[in-house]
Amino acid sequence: MSSNISEKLSKNLKIALVAGEESGDQLGGPLINSLKNHFPEASFIGVGGPLMIQEGLDSFFSIEKISVMGIIEPLLRLPELIKLRLQLKRYLFEQEPDLFIGIDSPDFNLPISRFLKKNLDIQTIQYVSPSIWAWRKGRLKVIEKSVDRVLTLFPFEEKSYKNSTVEVTYVGHPLADKLGPHEDKQAARLGRGIKDNQKAIALLPGSRRSEVSIMSPLVIEASKMIQKTDPSAKFFMPLVDETHRRFIPEDLDIDHINFSYGDSQEVLSLSDLGIVTSGTASLEALLVRTPVVVAYRTNWLNYAIIKPLLNIKHISLPNLLSDKDLLPELLQKEVTPKNIFRAYKKLDEARIKICLQEFEKIHSQLKAGGSRKVSATISEIFK
Repeated sequence: MSSNISEKLSKNLKIALVAGEESGDQLGGPLINSLKNHFPEASFIGVGGPLMIQEGLDSFFSIEKISVMGIIEPLLRLPELIKLRLQLKRYLFEQEPDLFIGIDSPDFNLPISRFLKKNLDIQTIQYVSPSIWAWRKGRLKVIEKSVDRVLTLFPFEEKSYKNSTVEVTYVGHPLADKLGPHEDKQAARLGRGIKDNQKAIALLPGSRRSEVSIMSPLVIEASKMIQKTDPSAKFFMPLVDETHRRFIPEDLDIDHINFSYGDSQEVLSLSDLGIVTSGTASLEALLVRTPVVVAYRTNWLNYAIIKPLLNIKHISLPNLLSDKDLLPELLQKEVTPKNIFRAYKKLDEARIKICLQEFEKIHSQLKAGGSRKVSATISEIFK
């Protein structure tokens, strides 16, 4: 152990963490909890949400100030975000943390990592790899100048850092330890009024308001086509909260849909099949063993900006993780009610069997330790 690190351990360790949105807070809370097992006297500063604050984080400002989605919103709020980042840089410089951990939100966190690495000469870590495997490969040079180590959620991400100076550690996805097949699926289905001979279909139009406004009409129209071929089917649409109901057009026929709020994972777990907007929902579907159609459509400006930068052949995480066409996928102009219906019909018994077998394998791979492995990896820095 070097004398410099010995000095750090002779005092109470100060660890800085910055999460830019709710998903980052969900990673950060368990991470701080696990870090306290290695460093009981450590203090935690930075920016985080309620889960991180509950574990003892002293948050410099509210996470809501920097929680932005998509491409257009960050551009519209760019001056405000730059000002907040500058204030945070100054605060962290004055606080002189022993370690910095940026949790996801790379566009916000990497400049902070680079600043602290240069001016305080401390170790910097990026928890959740930037999606260089999907788009903006040029960011690898920025990452190399900003962080010492990247902690990845998915095994395939390590390939993107081949021949890079950045150390990469695969830690697995925390949802893999949290989610699995429903323990009492039959009872849960009965509780929702689903009979044994009925098919339950989950409709997830997205977690963001913009996604709900774009995707819900398409998904609902497709569900009506499915209903014509299977009148006994029951449809469930779990939304983030009741405010999202306002973003579903009022002129749509929704009498056949059972709405609920904040229980998308539960609804997915008791459903036979589903139609989901691409994102974490497709991973959740894999973990609870529910084959789904994956669709994604955004406004034309977002897509026009993103499309030239994309370099992936799959849009859903199950297909990316398996490197196979497991689940039917639809993107942008392909996303129409008729195409969603056709994709749904492709989920026949043979395909469902293959999906479930692959889901099992992938789930095992994703159980790599999560926050426990992250904290253990970080503790190695101070040995």
